[in-house]
Amino acid sequence: MATNPMQKKTRTAFILGMLLMLVIAAAVVAFLYMQIQNQKKELIRYQQSSRNVCVLSQDVKSGQVLTPEMFTQIPVATNIIPSGATTEITTTLSSYSLSTKDGRPIYYNTGTPGNAEDPAYYYVGTATDKHPIYVAGDTKVSVLKPGDKAYFYAQANNQGKTDVEISENAVVAKVDMTAKTVITNSLIARTDEITTDDLRKEEYNVISLPVDLAPEEYVDVRLVLPNGQNYIVVSKKRVSIPMSNGVYLDDTIQMNLSEEEILIMSCAIVENYKIKGSKLYATRYTEAGIQEAATKTYTPNNYVINLIKNDPNIVSSAIKGLESRNADIDRAISENGQEGEERAETKVEQSITSSREARKNYLQSLTDTTTTVNTTN
Repeated sequence: MATNPMQKKTRTAFILGMLLMLVIAAAVVAFLYMQIQNQKKELIRYQQSSRNVCVLSQDVKSGQVLTPEMFTQIPVATNIIPSGATTEITTTLSSYSLSTKDGRPIYYNTGTPGNAEDPAYYYVGTATDKHPIYVAGDTKVSVLKPGDKAYFYAQANNQGKTDVEISENAVVAKVDMTAKTVITNSLIARTDEITTDDLRKEEYNVISLPVDLAPEEYVDVRLVLPNGQNYIVVSKKRVSIPMSNGVYLDDTIQMNLSEEEILIMSCAIVENYKIKGSKLYATRYTEAGIQEAATKTYTPNNYVINLIKNDPNIVSSAIKGLESRNADIDRAISENGQEGEERAETKVEQSITSSREARKNYLQSLTDTTTTVNTTN
């Protein structure tokens, strides 16, 4: 059958259009394929040039105790990872918080992976004078747990064997940090609170507190006399604030104290009552994670010193420095005479009331904020 020239032209145009569409489709597919391959290569390059690091999942304050659930892992390019960043926070916190029973820090030497001649192990000492810790058979310990009965040699050639007990203490933030901060060893520190057998959580409601003191902050407790003499009773104590019916108590704090510190605090409280115009108050550390504990300058009376000396719960080293009584305190008590004794049987002086009221308002604002956040969530 003869073909109409017009039909033939139309058919040819159709075929050419289909071929053109196929060419374009093939080009698009090829382009997309190349893009996908490039993306895969970029992803591989990124994965090869990045590694997981631990970052904070919440804001923390200087001196706040750090726990594994406060962290998460994210991949970060290796060229921007800060020195000392860690990939396994649980292991880091565990090893970093270990110490001997007498408070000597224990460090972790990573060794060389796969090299039996250079294994990972724990040690005491310094980076240049390491004393490996052993548990049995003079084998370096690569797994160390609180409560392990261990030992190390204080001298070379396995001389001067020293038995140690392992304790675990909290790890704290050195500075304030926000969520998503990459955690490094330089940002964390061992807490100054060594857990001893006589450590107890004591509760006080007779201390004048800073208006904006929040839970988990660190304070010194001080006694100031009418003549301006100011003494540090206990130093760098982390406080917790109890709650009643969902509301923080505005006049009460809790602190972990040793037997010696409990007796000294009791003495300071009584003398605060006896001396008219004196004040027992707390001062907050501004950067608790990096500030050293202040030196205690308050000395209790002879009666308390004798209790400390004769109390079997107190280690012998605790009585050092308690022999010299502060004459100004004795003089102030003597000047108050019977009036001071009567005042010791009463409540805290009226001067503390105003600061308590301000503090109550502050803590109420914390409670309101917490309630609002929980409601929103």
